[in-house]
Amino acid sequence: MSFWKFDSNIQIRLMLQFLTTMASMTVTPYLIVFFSKQLGTVVTGFMFLGVMAASVAGSFAGGYVADRIGRKKVIVVCEAVIFLSFLGVAFVNSPWITFILFLFNNFCLGASGPAYQALIIDVSQPENRRAIFTASYWLNNLAVAIGGLVGAFLFDKHYFALFLGVAVSIAISLAITILFIKETYVPEKGARSASGKQRQKDSSFMADVMGAYKEVLKHRIFLLFTIANLLIIAVEEQLTNVIGLRLVQDIPEPEQLFSFLAIQVDGMNLLGLLKTENTLLVVCLTVLISYVVKGLRDRAVLLSGLVLYFCGYAWISFSNSPAVLLIAMFFATLGEVMHIPVKQALLANMVPDHARSTYMAVHSLFSIVGVSSAGLFILVSAWVPNVAITGIFAGMGLICLVLFHRITKRGGQEREAATKATQSNATA
Repeated sequence: MSFWKFDSNIQIRLMLQFLTTMASMTVTPYLIVFFSKQLGTVVTGFMFLGVMAASVAGSFAGGYVADRIGRKKVIVVCEAVIFLSFLGVAFVNSPWITFILFLFNNFCLGASGPAYQALIIDVSQPENRRAIFTASYWLNNLAVAIGGLVGAFLFDKHYFALFLGVAVSIAISLAITILFIKETYVPEKGARSASGKQRQKDSSFMADVMGAYKEVLKHRIFLLFTIANLLIIAVEEQLTNVIGLRLVQDIPEPEQLFSFLAIQVDGMNLLGLLKTENTLLVVCLTVLISYVVKGLRDRAVLLSGLVLYFCGYAWISFSNSPAVLLIAMFFATLGEVMHIPVKQALLANMVPDHARSTYMAVHSLFSIVGVSSAGLFILVSAWVPNVAITGIFAGMGLICLVLFHRITKRGGQEREAATKATQSNATA
């Protein structure tokens, strides 16, 4: 993946991403259980909604500000607040104060996300972005696997030490960012966005923010991309929601995993196996698959990966055979490994230089909507047969393929036009 050939900012950022993701995953998956034990399920549910709202608000604010003052300043301020919030969580024993601290934490996580993404895009080139996002994807999944495993064994009795560990990892990231990360975007003095030129100088801050996001929503190809990405995320989230519930209900008693193995699993065991298989395959196959498809066109890799991905999840949503489910997850994960780096590179190539963080904020919002769709699917699954859910997944996959077919076709036409223009200018 040519990691050592990347810009130094990207190398440092990917290593810090690995460190902080690994540390945070020791606690993040278990926070719902942590709050439920102390405050009950209903209160925890409302708290979760509040935290999600803080993340959305932070994403909008951070995306706008990072395009106005630069990426590094936003990242440094946000990481400082995140450090203090985790440090407070480690030493405070009140669930309500902990909740307030997590509101600040998630607001800053949301605000820093677009800045992190824009920073990597700023110092990358179209020809190496697929390799960069492949490395990022692999490192992130490895960090999730290691952190989740550590948290599973230690969180129940040692959550103080784990929260303190997260705070230390953020402090290390903050110090390295201040000392070694270079600012990648310095807005021109007096420069204003196209929308800003049309507004009065005395316009309010909120009007300016809304104007910036209104410009993003006028970018039709970007909107099609975010909708297609929403569909991908929505289907993936169903594994631990609708699909998980179905497996637990349909396979209440242990069944033979393979005819040649004396291993039996019930629905809950099978769900855990599918999640583990997905993580292990991503960690083990990413480098191999990136090498195999290296010489293929991005469009072919993207569309082929999406076909495998949606077919795999559609079959997982329908089958009750443990062996078939594991095989289907293999193909779904293979498609995931193929399409995600190409999809991220496609996104990076379509956003304009002056508004990268703003675009990333909108992209993050659509991703959050995709994650939140799990509740809607759970409600729908209570009223319709399982075959209808499978049909919905297949329909979402078809829509996604059509959207990406149009997006990549349009992108290819634009590149051809740019190449012809360059050649004609050189001839002239």
